[in-house]
Amino acid sequence: MNLVQVAHLTFGYHRARHTLDDVSFTVDQNEIVGILGPSGSGKSTLLRLLAGLETPTGGTITIAGRTVVDDSTFIQPEHRGVGMVFQDYALFPHLTVAQNVQFGLHALSKPARQARMKEVLALVHLEGFESRYPHELSGGQQQRVALARALAPRPAILLMDEPFSNLDADLRAAIRSELRDILKAADITCLFVTHDQQDVDAICDRSITLK
Repeated sequence: MNLVQVAHLTFGYHRARHTLDDVSFTVDQNEIVGILGPSGSGKSTLLRLLAGLETPTGGTITIAGRTVVDDSTFIQPEHRGVGMVFQDYALFPHLTVAQNVQFGLHALSKPARQARMKEVLALVHLEGFESRYPHELSGGQQQRVALARALAPRPAILLMDEPFSNLDADLRAAIRSELRDILKAADITCLFVTHDQQDVDAICDRSITLK
């Protein structure tokens, strides 16, 4: 089943040369797809278009059978069912791990928020870290908190924008297989931007290359 369908997607800044030009692809349910390409090829822009943080100049995006962008449609980010992990993790420094993870769960009751927070922290192997603050965590632990926060609302798809960019080479290598296991255990469809073919080989089911 195609969970994500992108057709003839085009995007450019202020009439400059298009950052993305006629991009089309599909992603199956529970598939982990790497997005490769040189600097300036539009890898991060593609994720922002999927998330609704940018508006394309042309093309369509369909997520879970619903068109979220076309010539006459634009579904707001909060209604797309998309989770995103940014390069810098974007954790709130004044909130604990538990509070960061529960941030997007306001629609749930307090007991339900607590239960879901504990569930996703167990998934990313951070049980017992609920009361810590981001500055008390290693880079790898911060990444896993950001992942738990993105997974907590049960998004249809997860977008990860070079999540290893702030990790040193040794930690990057150590966490690759762990991340794949977490994503597969979560039964989540994921698009993963990276410039490193080793990331794709270790984590992804296949890759898409932007030029």
